[in-house]
Amino acid sequence: MPRPAMLRIHKEADGKGGFVLRLEGSLLSSWVPELASVLETMPAEAIVIDLSSLAYADRQGERLLRDLAARAELRGC
Repeated sequence: MPRPAMLRIHKEADGKGGFVLRLEGSLLSSWVPELASVLETMPAEAIVIDLSSLAYADRQGERLLRDLAARAELRGC
């Protein structure tokens, strides 16, 4: 079964002054710059990244998520 080549990024306020990014689909190397650009527009603190609907991350996607773990809370891993 092929992996979905799409990445959907949902940005939601958490009601406490922070944001939740919910990722759906596949975080492939071609989508890493898009996710990085979304993250650049967000405040450095109070970010939660919900990975519960992420089906797959390739090597570059995994690297980005590891780097993000220093500045964001990762959920659903």
